[in-house]
Amino acid sequence: MIAISRRAKIIFVMACYVGVLGLACVMVAGRYLAEQRDPATFSGGMAAAGDWMLELFLVALLLIPTLFLVLLIRNSETAYTKFAQVLLGIGLTAPASVGLMCIPYVGQTNNWLGSFCLYRIFAFPMTTVGLAGSCVLAKFKRPRRLILCSLLIEIGTFVGTIALTMSG
Repeated sequence: MIAISRRAKIIFVMACYVGVLGLACVMVAGRYLAEQRDPATFSGGMAAAGDWMLELFLVALLLIPTLFLVLLIRNSETAYTKFAQVLLGIGLTAPASVGLMCIPYVGQTNNWLGSFCLYRIFAFPMTTVGLAGSCVLAKFKRPRRLILCSLLIEIGTFVGTIALTMSG
């Protein structure tokens, strides 16, 4: 069997991320251009559901290179800790997005920040899957704790958002 160098594996993971992000750009641009051609068609709930399904598809595609990355760095505590810190940062974007959506200019207008915050909140199912999988695959305590904190922040934000929506 031919051994593949660590550097080649890292380049492969980076190429996977670039490919997924390139595909995401093409798909989102196509969706935007379709909306610009016929805005009346894209004003209802079906368009919103299509946007959400596109988002979930793209986040699911991002989980594939992330799985490769996790398997690549799994045996290195330092690398996995840095990865866990990045995941904690991503987890902190959930409550930040909810907080920003409470600002009327952000939450009640159609601007890029409001759209980003809304899509970040709607990405809950896939980010939860990614965080849970990364936590299960973690071999070391510190990274596992960081990822678990991120997962709890994500779940707490989702539960809090649902509670606020139901009460108001």
